[in-house]
Amino acid sequence: MGQDDRSRSLGEGSGLPSQLVEGLLLLCQGNFAYRLPRTLSGDNDDTVASFFNSIAEKLERMIQESRDNETRMSVLIDRVSKALVSVASGDFSVQVERDFQGDTADVLALLVNNTITQLAQLVADSDRLAVDDRQRLEELVDARTRELQVLASIDELTGILNRRRILAAAEEECQRMTRYPEALCVAMFDIDHFKLINDAFGHSVGDRALRLVAVTARSQLRLQDRIGRYGGEEFLIVFPETSLEGAARVTERVRAAIESLELDEGGFRATVSISAGVAEVARGETLDAVLRRVDSAMYLAKSSGRNQIVRVEKPAP
Repeated sequence: MGQDDRSRSLGEGSGLPSQLVEGLLLLCQGNFAYRLPRTLSGDNDDTVASFFNSIAEKLERMIQESRDNETRMSVLIDRVSKALVSVASGDFSVQVERDFQGDTADVLALLVNNTITQLAQLVADSDRLAVDDRQRLEELVDARTRELQVLASIDELTGILNRRRILAAAEEECQRMTRYPEALCVAMFDIDHFKLINDAFGHSVGDRALRLVAVTARSQLRLQDRIGRYGGEEFLIVFPETSLEGAARVTERVRAAIESLELDEGGFRATVSISAGVAEVARGETLDAVLRRVDSAMYLAKSSGRNQIVRVEKPAP
């Protein structure tokens, strides 16, 4: 049976326009770039096309953003495809199975389920469809997209940017340096003796220390500065439009604020400190090269007694 025959077969009795059935089948086949043609006439067919295109656009974007989780996303896409086939047959009771982990894949499943519910309402109320209905669904899709963007950018434990997003921010600033003359600096810091905290008090206290350090460090930064968890107990700060002296001054403020922290667990108290490296980015320097320099500066701070910062000038041209 060809796709046209299949579209007619599925569309019979479903209450869906044939063009929407055809579009849903293309989505089932993985063609998330497909869009229904718009007439911009404001009639029911154009409204259906607008809804479909908005949904397809958001699905395509989220599928792309979730490529790092290919195995789970592959399973999810299979479930979504089966659900869309059921919808094309007129069954709006179908729902995509969720695992309630709260990650990108789970939020996508939630979005698809909510979208199916909205489509059911659209078909039921097609004769009363108005501009407000379209706007409500578009706002729903936009809200889910924003939630996905947050999930994809934030480190779950500390609440600051995750490794992928802070490195992306640093890369964006390095690229911007090629077009504009402003200075750029990067700082990397590590919690001193973090393993001893875990060994002495347990990993739950270690996690609390990570959260406390992240919140304290962020509170000392300026609006334009970006901070993220680089890995384990290491953190990365990006200082746009900032000289080495200015970046070192802010990093020292972060160090002093963290030094004043105190962990209290079962009557035992422990202080927290960090060792940091600060480097100015040279024009045309790659992010990998900058990270190697700032990492070396951080380890120099640790080998020199810890609880201090070491700054390194940009390399000569």
